[in-house]
Amino acid sequence: MLGGHRPPRVEEGRSSVGKKSAQAVPAIEEPKPVSATDKKGKATPKRPNQSKARPPVNPPLTNKEKREAVKKSGPLTKEQKRQAKDDVRAERARIAEGQWKGDPLFDKYHLPRDRGAERLLVRDIVDGRWSVGQYYMFAAFAILIFSTSGNVQLQGYLFIALLALTAVIVLESVLLCRRVKRLVFQRFPKTEQRKGSLYWYAIQRSIMPRSMRNPRARMSYKATEDDLGKVVK
Repeated sequence: MLGGHRPPRVEEGRSSVGKKSAQAVPAIEEPKPVSATDKKGKATPKRPNQSKARPPVNPPLTNKEKREAVKKSGPLTKEQKRQAKDDVRAERARIAEGQWKGDPLFDKYHLPRDRGAERLLVRDIVDGRWSVGQYYMFAAFAILIFSTSGNVQLQGYLFIALLALTAVIVLESVLLCRRVKRLVFQRFPKTEQRKGSLYWYAIQRSIMPRSMRNPRARMSYKATEDDLGKVVK
């Protein structure tokens, strides 16, 4: 015993305890990776293939492509040039006629300030009445010419005439704006046009000579309120 020899019973006891502890401790299992399907309970749907927008079949040519196409086609003959001018002239006449009739399909060819059914009605209101304002430019030019004379008395009379003409135009503009307000907002109660914009549009057209108005006048002085703003057939 003193020599370091252990008794066999002690060794057997230790070996049996080691076996029991090895049997008692269960083996630790490695955690399995959790998939997205296990978390949500269903498979993640695949993203549909988003196809790119296809270009148009016949895309419009750019200005550069048009010039190159003209160069490749060669110089035009006199007959082709004449035919091209006739086509352009016919197309312009067709557009002008559609605009004069008040066809909504040709409204896009107007300037932005002239587009819309409300603006068409305002133009007809102005063109369907005779006014002194349409002669304002001629009267002002005549007064300017005669005022250059050295006659002081004549200049005084011309100044009074200019003041009287201006007062008449102001009165006509007030009456015109009242009529525009009544007719436009009666026919278009939900219009988005501003009153001030329509008033100024009507006044500007009223002091322009009838022959110089653009778009050209459609209504005659005998037109009734039912005819204003309608499509001419």
